[in-house]
Formats: sequence, C-alpha cells, structure tokens
Amino acid sequence: MIWLDFGAGFLVAALAGIGVGGGGLLVIYLTLFKNVGQVEAQGLNLLFFIVAGASSFFIHAKKRKLDYKKIIFIIICGAVGAVAGSLLANIIDCAIIKKIFGGFLIISGITEFFWKK
Repeated sequence: MIWLDFGAGFLVAALAGIGVGGGGLLVIYLTLFKNVGQVEAQGLNLLFFIVAGASSFFIHAKKRKLDYKKIIFIIICGAVGAVAGSLLANIIDCAIIKKIFGGFLIISGITEFFWKK
C-alpha cells in the first residue's frame, strides 16, 4: 500500500510543479482511499504543497520565470484566506465542508473544460 501512497504523492506533486492544481486530487485520495477526515485531509494537503510549491518555486526562480510583485500580492492574499478558511473549518460541520469542497471542484472542472484561451 505504501507504493500507492508514493505514486499518489508523486503524481500530485508533479501536477503542482507544472501549475496544475493537484490539491483536489490529494484530498480526494486521502478521504476516499485512506479514510482521512475532510479537515485533516485539507490540512495535510496544505502541508504537502508547502514542500511541493517550494521545490517548484526554486526551479522556476532559477529559470527567471517569476514576477515577484505578483507573487508578494498572492502570498498576502493567500495567507489571509488560509487563516480565514482554517477558522471557518473549525466552525462549520465537516459534512458541509465536504459539499462545499466538492462544489468548488465541480465548478473549477467545468470552468477549465469550457474556458477558451
């Protein structure tokens, strides 16, 4: 079973490295196949992406493919959103969080599928 965990982690990290949001996949894997609670899965997902994101950041920085003004703005907004989300996660029932998360995944998938560039 450890190979399945390794494969899932590698796949999600590779997707994150090329800019595809793999967080939804990791949370789905943890909740469906590892019986981890929704809030715990989202927390593990955040911890996982700190490492995966840092690795990707250094590679993209080395290739000089980053706009640091945008990065600082995104970091500030993301930090505020993460604090607000974690506070809400402690208040809202886990069943509702699962539905909200699933709804965001569906909306995100539909948007990406029909988005014309």
